[in-house]
Amino acid sequence: MSTESVVVQGLIFSQHTQLIALLAVKHCVSAVVRQRSLRVRKTLRDLINKPKPVKQQNNLTLPLPHLPDDQHHESNPSVREEYVYDILYECQRGSWVVGYSSKTLLQFDPNPWCDADMQYTPMDTTTYQLPDPTWQWVTKEWMVDMSGDVDEAGWQYALKFHGAVWHGNYKHFRSFVRRRRWIRLRRRLVPVESEEQEEEETKDNEQKLINVDDNDSGFPQSSSSTSSSFQALDNPQHLKDELAKCRLDRERLRVLGQVVSMGGSTSEQLLRQVQEILDTLQYESSKRQFLEQLFKTRPELGMEEKRALQSLRFYTDTQAILDTF
Repeated sequence: MSTESVVVQGLIFSQHTQLIALLAVKHCVSAVVRQRSLRVRKTLRDLINKPKPVKQQNNLTLPLPHLPDDQHHESNPSVREEYVYDILYECQRGSWVVGYSSKTLLQFDPNPWCDADMQYTPMDTTTYQLPDPTWQWVTKEWMVDMSGDVDEAGWQYALKFHGAVWHGNYKHFRSFVRRRRWIRLRRRLVPVESEEQEEEETKDNEQKLINVDDNDSGFPQSSSSTSSSFQALDNPQHLKDELAKCRLDRERLRVLGQVVSMGGSTSEQLLRQVQEILDTLQYESSKRQFLEQLFKTRPELGMEEKRALQSLRFYTDTQAILDTF
């Protein structure tokens, strides 16, 4: 076989190979096009309204230690001990270069001091007050929560206060804000009464409410006379006399609760003499409970209601009532 024939056969073989390669590529392209045609086309609205994956943020601060179980006092078994943790958050903004301070907080940042829910509170670790005189501190000072991922001073860092992941070490461009949690334990002694004593006190209070009228008979009154006796509580002097007979705030609150439940113009009359009624109550918690009962049926607070709130001694009691509106 001559050299020319060999060259011609080689050219024919190469052309044949190229043709086979082109056919294979064409077949692959057509298969891809067929697969793409089977995909479901999404509209622009679906792409815009596509829900974004929510980043799960782990709570890096460990829960507080377990509170002691409510148990009877060793020296007085008629009372039990109740424990509560008070929590304050200290917030600052800045960086490692210029330092951190509460004075550099922006308008949309939390306040320098916040409560356990990161809400505004006017108090800090030096001005914080107990809810009422029945409570007392267990620890002498406020303590920084050093549990969880925090630095040596108890600070946690993040890019922003809301919706960011908190970490305990400084990271560049991810640590423009920081916070730390202060905790303090308080307790109080709560009287423990048996069910028999509560039933006896309830019967005594019901009997007192029935005998509000000038009725010297020792027999129970009829339903009509009972309703008239409740109406007699509308008289300010009768109400004062009834409250003066009570020994404890619990008894006074029951009497006042009966008057408030009468509705009508009774609440207006109580509001006009609210200062005199508050003076008959010994504890601040009792005053708060009475105002809560009195304001429960009112849609909003007027001038008289706000004036009554000013008579409360503790800010926490006033804020608790305002949060219900």
